[in-house]
Amino acid sequence: MRPSRPAPRLAVLALLPLLATAACSGPGAAQPPEPASAADEATEPQVPGAADAVEAVVPAASLTADLTLPLDEYHIPTEDQRLLEEARDVLITDCMARYGQEYTPAERRAADLGTHLYLYGVDDADVAAEHGYMHPVDLDPATYAPVFPHDLTPDQELALHGDPGLDLDHPETLEEAQRMTGPELGGEPVPVTGCHGEATLTVNRPEADWVDPTVILQLADEAAHIADEDPRLETLLAEWSDCMADHGLTTDTPLEAAAQLGLGGDVSGREAREAAVVDVACKERTDLVARWAAIDADHQEAVIAEHAPMLADYREQHEERMARARAVL
Repeated sequence: MRPSRPAPRLAVLALLPLLATAACSGPGAAQPPEPASAADEATEPQVPGAADAVEAVVPAASLTADLTLPLDEYHIPTEDQRLLEEARDVLITDCMARYGQEYTPAERRAADLGTHLYLYGVDDADVAAEHGYMHPVDLDPATYAPVFPHDLTPDQELALHGDPGLDLDHPETLEEAQRMTGPELGGEPVPVTGCHGEATLTVNRPEADWVDPTVILQLADEAAHIADEDPRLETLLAEWSDCMADHGLTTDTPLEAAAQLGLGGDVSGREAREAAVVDVACKERTDLVARWAAIDADHQEAVIAEHAPMLADYREQHEERMARARAVL
């Protein structure tokens, strides 16, 4: 069996602000994707520290720039995501004020990298030539990852996040969360979820039948696992591997090319840059992205059909979530 594909990094980052409170998960909600295994982590490029981060890189010639897949229509649109975050910031600010605490929402920076950047491994020749197998998101994590407030006073931390020392079950509804309180601040009991969690719960309103938006990532992963056993993919990867071999590079999947080439943590050194450029060229020669995406699309369509009732509920709940966010604003 071929190695499993990790969840698309950009999709995960987009969902984090919306789902940053564990209390959002009711008993009927889909669980978030499992953390990467040690083996998976070994194949991931090393993320530089803040001091090493470079200016954000926006790939201009990504092979996946115009790629769309069937499950994309269920992803939360960028504009909806922005509105949801704005509504949550208003709710957090109002909640913090109840406890006499100031709160300034972080300014969000974001670059449009496309939905499927590096879905099938390194896919931009210019970025590869300069940064090797380093994922563009890793070059400047602060640009793409959610920015949460820092340097908070103890009172601000308590009001914003609640008391992490409390050993309480996760609330299943907003009403239950509001009944579960922690220490007092300014004579008022702080919600066990903190203002951040209270705001997230107010927008999401998770009930027993709530469909966690991360289910879309799970369905994509389910389809990918089936696609990984598709004979068409075996043929495609063999062609790409032969192309790499023509350049003296031995690897059988672009998803683990850096590890299989023995680059270790040096995924942006000279050797890595040269290999990554060849990798992209071989993807172009074999039309790997379009052909692999067609395989994935077939299996995503099947997964969508299988889970049609749940996806209908998900869409309905999203519209309700958006209505609540608009009411807040």
